[in-house]
Amino acid sequence: MQNEQPYSYREQILWVLLIEALIVAGLMFVSTFFWTSICGDSLKSCVSYDTALGPITFLLLSALRPFVFTPFFFMGMIAGPAFGTLHGAAYTLIGGLASTVIIASIGRILGKQLVTPWMTANLPQTSEFLRQQDYKIAFFLRLVPLVPFDLASLFFGALGFRWRHIFWTTLVGSLPEALLFARMSSPTATITESAFDTLALIAVAIILPLVAAEFLSRRNGRSMWQQARLVYVELVNEVRTNNRIKRRANLSPDRTPILLLYGFFSSRRSLGILERQLTSKGYDVISFNLGGLLGTFFTSSILDSATFIDGKIKRQMDRHGIKNIHIVAHSKGGLVALWWLLKMGGNQFCKKVVTLGTPFKGSRLTYLALITPLGLIWRDMWQMRPGSTFLKQLDRARIPEGLEIYCFHSALDRVATGKDGLYQPEPKSLQVHPVQLDGVSHFEFLSSRGVVDRIAAILGTPGHEKPKENSESIEANVLLRQV
Repeated sequence: MQNEQPYSYREQILWVLLIEALIVAGLMFVSTFFWTSICGDSLKSCVSYDTALGPITFLLLSALRPFVFTPFFFMGMIAGPAFGTLHGAAYTLIGGLASTVIIASIGRILGKQLVTPWMTANLPQTSEFLRQQDYKIAFFLRLVPLVPFDLASLFFGALGFRWRHIFWTTLVGSLPEALLFARMSSPTATITESAFDTLALIAVAIILPLVAAEFLSRRNGRSMWQQARLVYVELVNEVRTNNRIKRRANLSPDRTPILLLYGFFSSRRSLGILERQLTSKGYDVISFNLGGLLGTFFTSSILDSATFIDGKIKRQMDRHGIKNIHIVAHSKGGLVALWWLLKMGGNQFCKKVVTLGTPFKGSRLTYLALITPLGLIWRDMWQMRPGSTFLKQLDRARIPEGLEIYCFHSALDRVATGKDGLYQPEPKSLQVHPVQLDGVSHFEFLSSRGVVDRIAAILGTPGHEKPKENSESIEANVLLRQV
């Protein structure tokens, strides 16, 4: 067991491919079973000429469609034979609106808990800009058949797009697809007639309005194409801003600086408020760009990141004559910090580490990536899954003498809920101090003044840092002795 590797990329690839193959097979089985139960002994009978479905039944099936993993166009193929081309297309659109409302509502709930806090912390300008331009984005995604209908609806809800814009873009953008498949499934329609009718509809309902809108936009001094490019430019600008490193030339060898580490899929921008608050209290604060997606959003392997910060910290120490550092790490950054401290000898340079909402027991949210192709790319997802070999080895690591670990955790944290955010080594250690803040959510750890005050109480006065236990640490140690 001692020689067991903390991570195997080969194992990750094999398991993710197996899981995804089973999921695809399961989805196909569920979809086939559902529709053959409704329509008969084969899927072909669902789109046959004698399909007997009433409008109410059809609309109910349209609302259920996303949950039986059926594409939007399939409803058009059912509606054509059942109601005729025009009525079939109309019922398909109404059913599409119903399913969009359901999926976008689910997306809105997820967005409030995860997407909005992340966007606010990492891409605040882009978040606001996307909401301002939501109708253009929604209309574009509806017109591109390669973008799955329900995935786009989930995206609209998660980003908080306005309902009226979701409605009309879905209505107009989905009309050609609904008409095409309703027409194609008609027993009297030829492929040529179906294609001609659809092209005529696109020309009248979409192209002519777009031309008129472009003409009006140009009269106002900016074309629609230029406005669309603003979304891309805004995103790139924020990514570059996040990626810009402030060169610290004023670190004092007489002070113990604080190294800030951010979490998964976050950037240095997410540390802005925390860094300003700690600096205002007199601390020297440093942070590094940890790389990942677009060179900015932290998706790198935890093991590779620990090796990276090991080199960066030692170079900073040599450059500025620093002897020791403190670490304050959010979420995944806490796993990087502890691996460096416990497994790579980082405890020689750091005696206090504060983790904020770190998923020491793993996070079930990792499965959302592992069941998609992202699971083949992002190695940290495999390392942070509950029960991973990496997390087990971290739990079994010996805590060096003199190192104090303070774990801020909260019942309101949706990533590392409650004691999942508390490092619990085997055996238990009096060097681990739980700090329970149940009113703080995952991203509020980075902006709450109460959190900063607790950190300052733990680290001590800048330039005169001395080991100091607060009442919660003493209480926790007493409890550990009783266990």
